[in-house]
Amino acid sequence: MIGPTEDVKERFLPSVDLLEAAMRAGKLALAGGRLDEALRHFNEALRLKPGYDAAWLARGAAQRRMGDLEGALQSFAQALRFGRESEEAWMGLASALRSLGRTKEEIEAYDELLKVHPRLVEAWINKGAALHERRDYRGAISCYDRVLALRPEHAAAWNNKGAALLRLGDEEAALPCFDEALHFDPDFYDAMVNRITILQKRGRHGETVLWADRALRLRESALLWYVRGLAHLGLLEATAALQAFERAIALDPGLEEARAGMKKAKDLRQRVDLYRGVYECFGTFEAGDPGCDECEIRVRCREVTP
Repeated sequence: MIGPTEDVKERFLPSVDLLEAAMRAGKLALAGGRLDEALRHFNEALRLKPGYDAAWLARGAAQRRMGDLEGALQSFAQALRFGRESEEAWMGLASALRSLGRTKEEIEAYDELLKVHPRLVEAWINKGAALHERRDYRGAISCYDRVLALRPEHAAAWNNKGAALLRLGDEEAALPCFDEALHFDPDFYDAMVNRITILQKRGRHGETVLWADRALRLRESALLWYVRGLAHLGLLEATAALQAFERAIALDPGLEEARAGMKKAKDLRQRVDLYRGVYECFGTFEAGDPGCDECEIRVRCREVTP
């Protein structure tokens, strides 16, 4: 009996076992950070089945991690040829476009994805961020509003909406957004920093120190120490201001504003140096203690203490 020719062999489907083995090995290599090995396995899977969308998707993920953004872009596009409704492929495509700085096309990718999955919160958030980057702040806000209609407890959407409102100069509307973000995520660093920005601009020095202290416990920042120093100056607390400016310079020796702040703090200390010790007490002081009656956050204090 004459065996099949090579042409006839090619008509048969590839072994499912070989295909699954290639994909399994590729995913294991990818998880282990062995990117070149992962790419070889996914290429083998695509040799066995060129129209396999999962293999194109995995190949794109490996290429993106390798820094081959153009290659990743092509792989995700191929995945979408064979699976147009793939959430993961659209998100991968958009991510690659973002890394390449092609935000207009990134937004278009989210639009296509949202036609298929209109309730996909991650796509709305990312589209809002891309619009914000293009300075379309009102468009970004409309995206965050869509998220909040679906997930009112979404802290990042509240923060991002507030940041866009700040860009539009609407501090009154922005501040409650940051409050909501911090209500749902008390350790939301970016929301704290945004809130501090408004408080400092409004001269609410005691609250600025309070929130700067909380934010600095999460992550040190030269600019936050500088802002805290300015707030201490506003409270006539020269020594505390000087310490804050010194820490800012230790973190960023090139921060000239902090050096200027140090000079102001030294000048102030020659004239006056108060320490009220009130902005972190929240009930540890008794009524009538020095500084309690003058504390600019006494109303807030009464709200949160028995």
